[in-house]
Amino acid sequence: MLAQVLDRQTGYISRCLNGEKPIGEVFARHVEQALHLPRYWLDGEQSGGRSITPRHAALLESFDVLAPGQQVEFLELLEKARQRNEEIYQHLQRKIVAQIEGD
Repeated sequence: MLAQVLDRQTGYISRCLNGEKPIGEVFARHVEQALHLPRYWLDGEQSGGRSITPRHAALLESFDVLAPGQQVEFLELLEKARQRNEEIYQHLQRKIVAQIEGD
């Protein structure tokens, strides 16, 4: 059961999923860790104003040295990975809701 995995009460999980309770920063990071998701995965796409981490800077530097054709291939690969992650996210959401409704 999801509530057990997340070490939270079923009602709390249900309220979060139904939008009755906002999911805060601390709980979002807890969910990601408990479900073995990458950090900030639940945040989805970020809007402007997000700070660049050293990892982001390294990625940009590596991208800049690629030939234009390689850059296109790399971006296509990233897009495929993003789409797959979105499919997994949607699957997990459906599974979580099914588990809660089964309680």
